[in-house]
Amino acid sequence: MNATICGLIDTLFKDTVDTIETRTMREELLNNCLEHYQDLISRGLSETEAIDAVVESLNGMREIIDEYPKKPEAQKPEPKEEPSEPEKKTAPVQEIPEEEVPTDRVFSPERIRSIRTNLRSNDITVGLSSDGRIHVRCEEPKQIICEENGSRLNIRVDSEWKNLNKSGNLKPDEVSVKGILSFVGKVLSKVATDISTAGAHVYIDLPQRMGDEIDLNSMSGDIEISGCTAPKMTMHSTSGDIEFEAPESARIDSLSASTASGDIDIRADADEASASSISGDVEMEGVFGSAILKSTSGHTRLNGNAIKVNSHTVSGSNTLVLKNTDVKWIDAASTSGSVDIELPHNIPSVHAEMKSVSGSVRCAFPDSGNRASLQVQAKTVSGNVRIS
Repeated sequence: MNATICGLIDTLFKDTVDTIETRTMREELLNNCLEHYQDLISRGLSETEAIDAVVESLNGMREIIDEYPKKPEAQKPEPKEEPSEPEKKTAPVQEIPEEEVPTDRVFSPERIRSIRTNLRSNDITVGLSSDGRIHVRCEEPKQIICEENGSRLNIRVDSEWKNLNKSGNLKPDEVSVKGILSFVGKVLSKVATDISTAGAHVYIDLPQRMGDEIDLNSMSGDIEISGCTAPKMTMHSTSGDIEFEAPESARIDSLSASTASGDIDIRADADEASASSISGDVEMEGVFGSAILKSTSGHTRLNGNAIKVNSHTVSGSNTLVLKNTDVKWIDAASTSGSVDIELPHNIPSVHAEMKSVSGSVRCAFPDSGNRASLQVQAKTVSGNVRIS
């Protein structure tokens, strides 16, 4: 378990009264951040870059946590005025002629079966190619590099734009409240500077069906895909929104979307689909074998067909609208949000285990026991549970 991330979460909750809700939120937030960190490491980021991204994803959580009761001894520290430093004169920078970079880089779909991006603060828009070939365009072409690696096309940010934080790494002996707060401030300052200075829009035009995989990663950018699919779809951002609309009749084997502080909107059909956000809303519409929706402080909503559904939030609501009668399993849970499940009126049989500590519980279907065709587990602490 990463000590720095644990210290970050402890700092966020250090002044908050310990209750069932705050304990559950802290545990869920910690697990999400650790998963997010490990995912970034597996994608090739350094430990410093991965922690930077986790810190950025927590930027909006302070306001949410501040709504809970505070310990009597908790006091806001008075801000200290930093002495102003005299303005330093910098020597003029000698301009070096830059190599011309094509604005539209074209690749053959016969050679390229997979697309992977590893960008910093670039928005990514993926659309249908007009000529069947692969096109990569950028408002600032010199910011990105395109490399063919076997049958995969890697699109990454140039190293000149990639290095965000090399001197702000938090050492193990600095894992204290003071060290954490100092580190958070430095990282957020660097993130803000990075977003304002880099992040030209990247446009990718693809054939309607890629052979193997579309894997899109942008640390602080939005990701939007329409009209294109692959057997495996992966979309990941730290603070950007994710939107994906697949063409009609296209079927995806595996679909995964994750962001920390952005919203997710998925409209597709997939055998396996998962979408998770820490502080954003998650919405999925389509036909799924299994569907997993997860958000800490956002709402989750599923509209369509699914055989198995897992939907979890902490302070957001769960809304599940199922249209198929062969749904087998639903697991929906929240801490302070509601759980609302709508089923077809002609569903064969239902067995529901429902629980709310301080809210109401209601099911419109008779209980058919453990042999029912649909098994439902729905629970919340302070919200309502309704199955209709």
